[in-house]
Amino acid sequence: MTDRLPPHVFRRRGHRALRRMTERQRAIFWAMRFEEIGYSELAERHGMSAGEVEAEFATALKIFLRTLREPEPWWLRLWPW
Repeated sequence: MTDRLPPHVFRRRGHRALRRMTERQRAIFWAMRFEEIGYSELAERHGMSAGEVEAEFATALKIFLRTLREPEPWWLRLWPW
């Protein structure tokens, strides 16, 4: 995405993306992005292999990026908050 989103739009779409993820994907995405935890530690925490953690993170990242690129629903122009 070459153009930057206004902060309120980014925040709204980010929340929407997090709601679309499964609970495990959300936890892995949050830990990797904001807590800077590695694959091996997350694998141990969730009781899965590092490859499975990598796949869950890739899926979560794809959901997040796809949601950021989606156009806003038409009705948000009527209710901007």
